[in-house]
Amino acid sequence: MTPLSLSFSVLSNPAVIGLDIGATLSDIRNTFKSLDSIFGHSYTGGPLFRIAAYELSELGILGAELAFNRDHCLDALYFQFEKVQYPHLLEYLRNAFTLISQRDSLQGHFIAIFSNGPIEITLDPQKPGNLCFLSYTSPAFKRAREAYTCAINNSDLLPCTS
Repeated sequence: MTPLSLSFSVLSNPAVIGLDIGATLSDIRNTFKSLDSIFGHSYTGGPLFRIAAYELSELGILGAELAFNRDHCLDALYFQFEKVQYPHLLEYLRNAFTLISQRDSLQGHFIAIFSNGPIEITLDPQKPGNLCFLSYTSPAFKRAREAYTCAINNSDLLPCTS
C-alpha cells in the first residue's frame, strides 16, 4: 500500500471532494470551512484561495491553492505534497492519464504534464524545497498563463506565439 492510496480517487478526479474545475466558489465555500483568501488575482482575473492542510491531510495532501475566473468558477487547482511522494504520484499519473510532455530534469525528477480531456495536469517537483505540486488547469487558465508568461519573457518587439 502506497502512502497516497487514499488520495488516488482524488488524483483521478478532484470532483470527488468538491474541487472540480468549473465548480463555483460558493459551492467550495460550503465544503471547505478553512477557505482563506490569498492576495492577488488568477491569470483569468478571479480571486485566489487556500485550503488548510487539516481538511486534506487524511488524503496525504498538505494543502491546496485554488484560482477562480472572473465568474468565480474554479479555473486551476494546486495540491501540495511532500516531495518524497513524487515517485508514487508520477507512477500513478502515468497509469491514469496521457503523458503530454516532460521537462526540466532535477535529480531524476522532472515536470510531467498529462492530459485528462481538456484539463491539463502537471506534476512539478519544484527546485529547492521539500514540496511538489500537482495542478489541474482549465484550457482558459492555461491560455491566460501562457499569454502572461509570454508578455513577461518577451519584449514588445517580439511577437508571442501560443
